[in-house]
Amino acid sequence: MTQPPIAWDVLFTNLPAACVVMDRDLRIVTATDLYLETVGRRLDDIQGQHVFEAFPEEGERLEMFGAAFRKALSGESSTLIDVPYAIPIYDEDGHDTGTRKEIWWNCQHNPVPAADGSIPYVIQKAQDVTGKVMAERLKDAVMREMQHRIGNIFALVSATAKRTVASSTDFDDFLPKFEGRMMALARTHTYLTGDHWDDISIEKIVSRELADYNDLDESQITIEGTNIVVNAAEAQILTLAVHELTTNAIKHGALKSRDGRLTVKWVPRGKDGYHFDWRESGIMIEATPERRGFGSFILDSVVPTQLSGAATREFLTGGFVYQVMVDQRLTSA
Repeated sequence: MTQPPIAWDVLFTNLPAACVVMDRDLRIVTATDLYLETVGRRLDDIQGQHVFEAFPEEGERLEMFGAAFRKALSGESSTLIDVPYAIPIYDEDGHDTGTRKEIWWNCQHNPVPAADGSIPYVIQKAQDVTGKVMAERLKDAVMREMQHRIGNIFALVSATAKRTVASSTDFDDFLPKFEGRMMALARTHTYLTGDHWDDISIEKIVSRELADYNDLDESQITIEGTNIVVNAAEAQILTLAVHELTTNAIKHGALKSRDGRLTVKWVPRGKDGYHFDWRESGIMIEATPERRGFGSFILDSVVPTQLSGAATREFLTGGFVYQVMVDQRLTSA
């Protein structure tokens, strides 16, 4: 039986790999469907463009990929592992939104030789490994958070005991409350290191952290928000943040005494993001703390980086506000 001729262009575009072919001038010749899906572009929009015109970057990142391309065009393969390179975000109509998405890549670059031995093309195989890199960073952050928590545990227990005494009538009233809060602390450590993160709502993350501290006055803690379900990566980061905020509120802020008030709200933002607002009032803060400990690092750096968003932390007269703004949600790792 005679086999039909192979349509090599169709075969290439349907390869189960994200590949792009460039000529010696680094102009895009063609790409697989998976590559176009990965970078969120259409072939008609980037074909014939210089690769750095289609995907502009700057500084060391540009030089790193440029060197890899030149090496492949000289006849030698090269590989880049876990390297960052941001790409522009285009809407459904192919218009540049003006925003860029930070992605971590594993990239292989291979020469494509002609019959005469020349190298007219280079092919790049690209793999988006952002999920893996973020998971590794999260694991490191959680381990450091655990060390931070262990070093801080006695102060937290002491502050919790004082907070519970203030809301108890006698020892028989104090003991079950205090035991419950110690169990809540243990559960939080389990959350931070356990599995089963998928399909958790922001409301559940906040409520389970604050549940054992909402017994003094129904008006002391207010939790409001729409039903936003987050994936595993987002749930871990938000739990880390809420735990840090709760600990600080117990030791220094709105949950330290009867006078404090805590309001936690979240609303949708942008296409599929959210705006998370943690607001404490009725507390005495003399000035913005000069020292930035690991807790500040978690709130100011780890949380916004891992969520691909922005975060602000503000100390006010008699209050404290922490906000997280996410415009584009993470894909599940």
